[in-house]
Amino acid sequence: MGILSNLFKKPDDSEKEPEQKSISSFSTPIGKVNISVSVSAPQYNPEIPPLQGDYAKAVFLWAFSKPQPVRGNGSYAAYFLYECGIRDCVKYHKKLTEEGYFIEAEPGEALGLFKLPELKDMLRELNQPVSGKKAVLIERILENADEGFLRTYVPETVYKLSFAGTAFLQEHDAYVQIHKNKNWGVSWQEYDRYAKPGQDYLTTMWIIFNTQLKRSKPEESRNPYYYLYCILMEQGKRADALEMLLRVLYLDMSGIHAKDMFELYRQKFYTKKQLKEYADVAVTLAPGIVYPLEKFRDIYDSEMIDVLYTWKLPIQICDKEMFRTIIECAVSGAYEEERVDKKLKTAYNKYVDTL
Repeated sequence: MGILSNLFKKPDDSEKEPEQKSISSFSTPIGKVNISVSVSAPQYNPEIPPLQGDYAKAVFLWAFSKPQPVRGNGSYAAYFLYECGIRDCVKYHKKLTEEGYFIEAEPGEALGLFKLPELKDMLRELNQPVSGKKAVLIERILENADEGFLRTYVPETVYKLSFAGTAFLQEHDAYVQIHKNKNWGVSWQEYDRYAKPGQDYLTTMWIIFNTQLKRSKPEESRNPYYYLYCILMEQGKRADALEMLLRVLYLDMSGIHAKDMFELYRQKFYTKKQLKEYADVAVTLAPGIVYPLEKFRDIYDSEMIDVLYTWKLPIQICDKEMFRTIIECAVSGAYEEERVDKKLKTAYNKYVDTL
């Protein structure tokens, strides 16, 4: 059996999925409590959506945009089922092939699936040199191997996108971007409600997140601002992107994410000690949010902080000068995570003491 067969073979009984756990959880001010119940894999059946039409087709074509064979059952990514609603990926793959979205790949394209060591093994068997880049190795194999040799190593038919498949993918590229950015929490149905002819993906997402901001409270606005930052960076609008990133950090250091916990304290559900144990969630900064500031050294202006602090929040644990110091340390590359965390926790605990 060829190398490609081993990559996509159907698992035998010894390779079946192990027992999985169903996790039930509920939140407390200190963290999350999990209750685990062991169940066998076939019984674990989260909600599966119906087939997601053109969205499912676009995501599937994107996933197989490079030459690949039809795989065996159990060898397709789980998101095809739980996100796209494709219940039988083998059948769906074959259906798209029959409809002309995939066509048979050339031998050289099939060999492109193999890694360099595997290609070199083939060349050694052919008594040929093994030096050179991947494209050179593939060309050397094609020049020296007969049809039987190739069929031994590539026994399955390998398929690539047809003209129709490529055209469909280009037309529905926004669906692929939605899939790739699914952490943004925008479904293809919501996207379609805002999309207009001639309007590109990033512009549509910009409209969606700004609409969310108009409807949200300050404590709910952090993620939309971060996604707007991502959009602006992709568009090359660095000054505007920096403004959005500063808003994200302003919210993160304000303590506003603990607003509900403070209210529950006032209702005597929690003690001050419990609130202080919540500091890591309330004000600790994620390094991935802070360190990008160094890329804005050439455009950062201290007046941006003054403008930002005209936005009054119902909770403001980090005062303007502390915020400015933290931001400017990050911009200059002198950010010390442990030291900043300690300062923010101290400010948070002082705020809790005033309640």
